[in-house]
Amino acid sequence: MNFRYRLPRGQWLTFLLLVTLSVGMMGASGTRFARTVQTDVNSILNPVELWVNGTADTAASYWSTLTQLDQVRSDNARLEAENRTLQEEVARGDGVAHLNDDWTKISVAQQSSPYQSIIAWVVVRDITDVRQRTLVLNKGTADGIAVGQVVVDAGLALVGRVQWVLANNAGVLLVNDSSARVIGLEAKSSAVGTIQGQIGGLLQMSYVNSTAKLEKGQAVVTAGMVSPGGDVRSPYPRGLLIGTILSVSSDPNEVVQSALVQPAADLNNIEAVLVITSYQGGFASPGPSASPSSSPSASLNPTPIPPLATPTASPAPGIVTPPPH
Repeated sequence: MNFRYRLPRGQWLTFLLLVTLSVGMMGASGTRFARTVQTDVNSILNPVELWVNGTADTAASYWSTLTQLDQVRSDNARLEAENRTLQEEVARGDGVAHLNDDWTKISVAQQSSPYQSIIAWVVVRDITDVRQRTLVLNKGTADGIAVGQVVVDAGLALVGRVQWVLANNAGVLLVNDSSARVIGLEAKSSAVGTIQGQIGGLLQMSYVNSTAKLEKGQAVVTAGMVSPGGDVRSPYPRGLLIGTILSVSSDPNEVVQSALVQPAADLNNIEAVLVITSYQGGFASPGPSASPSSSPSASLNPTPIPPLATPTASPAPGIVTPPPH
């Protein structure tokens, strides 16, 4: 079968019109009129095109900025977390270095001290003026600590005396507590006075003979006095550094004078101490089983003791050996 498709008459006319129009436009595209029309159309459409392009660029830029800000926030959060981690590591490193430094200093002091001693760490401190100024150490009777033993710092400066002791802990009454008493000796003039703690943590050197010449900046050490018969000794070894004279108060009409003394030991921040175990003062003290409630006055009963052996080791830095008194 021979099949042929014929377009309707109206469609043929439309097709021919379009072809004729296309050919005519192709022929007229190069004319001045066509160029003028093209220019006018472009001038009308260019602002629209620029606005559309600008809007699209702005939207793209805004989206890119939002994406970048989100990335920046994420990076900042990550960097802050890393910074906190680094700061914690640095803090831990500083803490370890500080402990190592304290351990090194106290170990050197122990080796250079003329006395046998035990290293102990401060676990509790009470340095207010509301209660007694005390430290609690991490050593006790199980380590050889006993009531009445003298405590010094890494510079062998006087810290205080053991006031009570348990199996694994001991309490130290600080030298700058108002209830503590030490016989002090001004190293240069050999003037002797009673050292007592004051509110605020300083020391007062009282009952010093008015004829003695006390000077600001001079060192005050433990007198370590011995009774005339030699059977009773001071509870503190001779020559331990107590502090430095800050000011002198004297009155020509008085027979005694006094001085304000700055403690040599950093009693507010001390971390490691030495408890001297080889020195026995001339005052009896309760046994190792004494508790915190034990009265310090129980150690004030004199008792004969063997003479103090002369230390064979050379004095450590910080110990001032005054002339015989």
